[in-house]
Amino acid sequence: MLDLTLAEFGSRAVYDSERSLKGRTVRLTGFVTRDDDGTWYVTRLLVSCCAADATTGKVEVRGAEAPATDTWVTVTGTWYPEGTLGTDTAWPPVLDAGSVRTVEEPANPYEKR
Repeated sequence: MLDLTLAEFGSRAVYDSERSLKGRTVRLTGFVTRDDDGTWYVTRLLVSCCAADATTGKVEVRGAEAPATDTWVTVTGTWYPEGTLGTDTAWPPVLDAGSVRTVEEPANPYEKR
């Protein structure tokens, strides 16, 4: 099992031509966000320097019921390749959930870019 940040997962899912995530089980932690259509994501704020420059990184979660928005979760599952590598059609990356577990917000909720 691979414990990855959302930034690491996103980069490998969208740009890795070796497809190193294929068939691997990964574990991601973040908070729940949703689109208007009900699609849900595990999300983190990514910073380079400080909270003022934060952007969001997100991974679509499929195959599991969405917890309440803003709930912190750890999602374990496998990458679902979609779209063409390195293009907008591959974003956001998708994870087929095996399990979703509610967790406490980490002491540092930000990820470094």
